[in-house]
Amino acid sequence: MKIKNKEKTIIYVNFAPYENAGGILDFLKKKFKYVALFSFSFHRLNKRLENNKLKVYFSGKKVDSKNLFDFQVPEKLIFLFLPIRSILIFLQIIFYTIYLTYTYGGFENYFTVNAFTAWTGNILKKTGFVKKTIFWVYDYYPPFHENKTIVFMRWLYWQFDKWATKSDMLVFLNSRIVKLRKEIGVLSDRDRYKIIPIGTTNKSKRGSRNLKPNSKIKLVFLGVMKKSQGLNLIFECSNQIATTFPNLEINIIGDGPDLEYFKSNGEKTNLKIKYHGYPSDNDIDEILGKSHIGIATYIPNQENVSYYGDPSKIKGYLSFGLPVITTNVFEFSKEIKSFNAGVLIGYKKENMIKAITKIVNNYSFYRSGAKKLAKKYYYKNLYPNMFKPY
Repeated sequence: MKIKNKEKTIIYVNFAPYENAGGILDFLKKKFKYVALFSFSFHRLNKRLENNKLKVYFSGKKVDSKNLFDFQVPEKLIFLFLPIRSILIFLQIIFYTIYLTYTYGGFENYFTVNAFTAWTGNILKKTGFVKKTIFWVYDYYPPFHENKTIVFMRWLYWQFDKWATKSDMLVFLNSRIVKLRKEIGVLSDRDRYKIIPIGTTNKSKRGSRNLKPNSKIKLVFLGVMKKSQGLNLIFECSNQIATTFPNLEINIIGDGPDLEYFKSNGEKTNLKIKYHGYPSDNDIDEILGKSHIGIATYIPNQENVSYYGDPSKIKGYLSFGLPVITTNVFEFSKEIKSFNAGVLIGYKKENMIKAITKIVNNYSFYRSGAKKLAKKYYYKNLYPNMFKPY
């Protein structure tokens, strides 16, 4: 099926499990007639996820699918093999873009959130395979870490980031990333840039209505299982939580490099913990819909890349009207405080107990704040500006 109107076509490149974070893939499938999604994996995630795939959608429905080469390595060696994996990603994007051109007649727009894949998009533009590149800047990786290999890889990524800023359109998650890039001279101090954060989806009607005395309290964690996500804070005070709230359980949705570490810690606690891996989207929605409080206690240190990002997991919690317990890491934290959509805590285990108590005792108040904040960041109101001219 040859494409007639190329303005309604887009190649979208992202990494699992964030392809539809904040409803972005849903939005693209509504806005563009043809969407070609390149999805790659970084960490070893649950086998249920369809990692390393090319999917083509026409009018929102999948019409084509290709398995991409998946080069998996042990988690301990993941950064050491990153250059090889990046080369494979580059070659596959180039090869299958040529395939898309000859099969469908070509795609006009190229959209991604990663500096390396944005640089790849600019290569495709120079060679005439796409006409317009859009880089939604998700990350900044601080050039320091206790692991020297990671430091080098972050430096290498930054080199691609400089070239990625040559994209036709730059869009940033928050003003913090823009300010940083201006300070280090990558962006012009005179220019203004679009700020489009990750959106929320409208699912709060499926969320828990209220908490009654002695009812079961359900906490939930959603995301890649990494120590930097701050899930340790729950385990450090798990026995105190179990004693204070004997009817409380935590559901953990996700997989990743530190899953076995957390499972091992969970076996040493009296807290009721359920691990779900990465189930289907419908199953994730069902778990979130039955939960009461979302956990996003990122570790507040200089090495954490989350400081410059936007919390997709928090946007997911808010989409269901779930109050959030989080640390003051993201720029978005001030919004949570302003809307009373949750509780900001310092990274100390005693603060976790206090935060749970505070939300449980005032649940309708915090749930109302979460729903109001979700409404402000509803994705259908945010994303149309992504593709408008400056």
